[in-house]
Amino acid sequence: MAFPTWCLAHLPVHGVWKTSSVGRDLANATWCIENDEHRFLVKQYAHDNAFGRVTGEAVETDIKLAELGIAPAIIFSDCERGVVITEWLSSEPLAAIFDPQDRAHKLGKIQQQIHQLTPDIQPWSLWKRVLGYCNALAELDPELGAQSREDCESYKALFAAWQIGPRVFCHHDLNAEHVYPEPEPRVIDWEYAGYGHPGFDVASTIVINDFYDDEIEVFLEAYNSATETPVAREELRDWIRLIALINRIWFALQNALANDGDS
Repeated sequence: MAFPTWCLAHLPVHGVWKTSSVGRDLANATWCIENDEHRFLVKQYAHDNAFGRVTGEAVETDIKLAELGIAPAIIFSDCERGVVITEWLSSEPLAAIFDPQDRAHKLGKIQQQIHQLTPDIQPWSLWKRVLGYCNALAELDPELGAQSREDCESYKALFAAWQIGPRVFCHHDLNAEHVYPEPEPRVIDWEYAGYGHPGFDVASTIVINDFYDDEIEVFLEAYNSATETPVAREELRDWIRLIALINRIWFALQNALANDGDS
């Protein structure tokens, strides 16, 4: 994915910019741009249809969450071309905290804060989104796509439980690397965010951060301390099973798209 050079003309300041890649996968790419006085982050979304997004949806989500103060401030955005430029967060991410229990506690509090947000974002169905992954995969690898759809059918009760709720606003990818706690909490990488089941989102955070048992206890205690949708440890097992299925399909789609691009 090439850097969208055209976006530089829309910056509020001009000059010669140094550009360096800071992240890349099939769903998006990010760059740091800087000169002697300023530094910004440029993000380009891609393959929206394959990943279950309407064109411009991820950029609109970034804008709305920036307005709520939980995401980085927006410098420029173009929904049609899937590009957003934000402030550069110069503080250390939560992942830099050495004490794993302190890190888990703070992450639980941030998750609680996110679940209290009510942005004006169109709800979507997890079942339909994952089935969209399967359909996109089937276009590139028919056998694997068909097997993935069959696997989803066997998890249909869990997909239904997600849909029934309760419903809160979820990040769905809350890695400690995505959280900047100081001076005011800011969270990045919202492309999978939406209204969903709190238990699923909590389980997702536990899986993504690879928590040990004691960290899970600290995380849940922090999250449950002041939430209207408490999550019991006993319910996590089923959600983790569903997350494992979705992750397997998502990575298979990424690999298929990458192989298709190489051919």
